[in-house]
Amino acid sequence: MKIYETPPNAWEQIYLRHETIYTYSQPVKFSEHRLVVRPKEGHDVRLNEMNLTTFPQSDVFWYRDMLDNNIAVANFAEMAAELRIISEFSVSVPQSKAKTSPIFLPYPSLVAGIEQMVAVPYLQYIYPPEVATLRQWFEGSGLAPKPGQKAAIFDDMAILIHRVIKYTRREESGVQSPAETLRLSSGSCRDMAVLMIETSRALGYPARFVSGYMESESSLVGRGSTHAWAEVYLPELGWTGFDPSIGAQVGPGHIAVGVSHHPRGVMPITGGFTGPPSLGKSMKVAITTKRLAPVEHDDGTSIQSQSQSQSQT
Repeated sequence: MKIYETPPNAWEQIYLRHETIYTYSQPVKFSEHRLVVRPKEGHDVRLNEMNLTTFPQSDVFWYRDMLDNNIAVANFAEMAAELRIISEFSVSVPQSKAKTSPIFLPYPSLVAGIEQMVAVPYLQYIYPPEVATLRQWFEGSGLAPKPGQKAAIFDDMAILIHRVIKYTRREESGVQSPAETLRLSSGSCRDMAVLMIETSRALGYPARFVSGYMESESSLVGRGSTHAWAEVYLPELGWTGFDPSIGAQVGPGHIAVGVSHHPRGVMPITGGFTGPPSLGKSMKVAITTKRLAPVEHDDGTSIQSQSQSQSQT
């Protein structure tokens, strides 16, 4: 039975290092921190090795949340004027395709049976008052399908958002509303993802927010950032990723760490400290990626590295 389009011993490894540094004007006591940094594994992603380190030292325990995300919870006993969180891992991914074909879908959505119950949270609007505006916007683009028609709805939608919204790297937490993103004609990757998610739901398709990383020219030189995109549930294909910030379907360079019906559910790092907000001075994030050669086991069927670990010091 064929499981993979390409044999696993032809897959490549991606090494990723995610370092976040918070600095304070004096030592502070840290509250519990929730970390969403472990890659989601599946038929197209294999986690080979992972190390999670914090300075000051923390006690870390892992659990899987209701959405099956792997969550690390760090508890700190020591006060410090700097908090450093470092996640390092390597994953194996299939070789990139030269070109991805558009996905033509029937309209309206055909989610049926037991999947209708599961789809409910992914059809709930994050910004209900803006739904009519989003429908009008997409219909006005000339790309909206007619009932009974097959169209490359989400390939077209991702391209449209990429064309009309200028990417802006925003350091502020949270997301803009879709209407605000359209008004400004600019937004971060997470703003564009929310615009696509809400427009997809307005058309009747379940959609969810994905937090993770994307291999890029910036990440190859240590200046990458966390990334976000949208997944739409297509009954015959399952959850399918589209990245409106690049106007394309996701590929092997996208590494998901968390999925949720709401963007607040998978923030990479959530936590705080005791004391007035004025004590916080800065936050720096550095993400580095490298491509590594495939690692073949003796049986020639796997490219798992020699050990898999999840450690913290």
